[in-house]
Amino acid sequence: MDKNCEMFGAKRHRYSLNPPVPESFVREAEEKCGLTLPEDYRRFITQVGDGGAGPDYGIDPFRDFWQWGGPPQNAASPAFAERCRQNYHRSLARPFLVRPMTPEERTHSATGNPEHYARHPERYYIFELPENEDDDSRWSTDGFLELGARGCQWDYGIALGGEHRGRVFTTDNEGGYLLEAYCFEEFYRRWLDWLADTKRFQQDLARWQEHFCRQK
Repeated sequence: MDKNCEMFGAKRHRYSLNPPVPESFVREAEEKCGLTLPEDYRRFITQVGDGGAGPDYGIDPFRDFWQWGGPPQNAASPAFAERCRQNYHRSLARPFLVRPMTPEERTHSATGNPEHYARHPERYYIFELPENEDDDSRWSTDGFLELGARGCQWDYGIALGGEHRGRVFTTDNEGGYLLEAYCFEEFYRRWLDWLADTKRFQQDLARWQEHFCRQK
């Protein structure tokens, strides 16, 4: 249906999964960082595919784990970038602590929209950096492993610790979090169901092609 990969993000993943990542690599990352990946996500990357085909720009490969957590491109020296990566990896072992977003905060947040918030306020959360958070770790969010990009500043990821462990959220990277699914398997199956609904997919593809042509 999309042989030229014209759907948003498809040119990056091309509807193809990467080979699974070795179990030894995952175990080393868990041991060095003091974390434990949610079982369904762990099973996916070690037995099904290490990222690739997925929502929007696709699932990032876990084999790139040691490179994750750097500052924005061209923002710092290599030494500073390495400190940011180390801070990010250390932060993953801490609980993911978010609180419910208030209606007033929703008004000033880029996360979601008023209509969706009115129907599902329980899906909206705020993460607040501690007051003593230093500049070197301002790209880190405790206990939240980024899995992929939605576009612009938007990303999605999975909570590794705390009461929300295993849940998948979309974040605006400014403190707002929207609960997308209660586990990775639910999140990924939803995308597969969207692909399998050929009529809906073709309609969405046609709308995106029309939007893309107008932008040109």
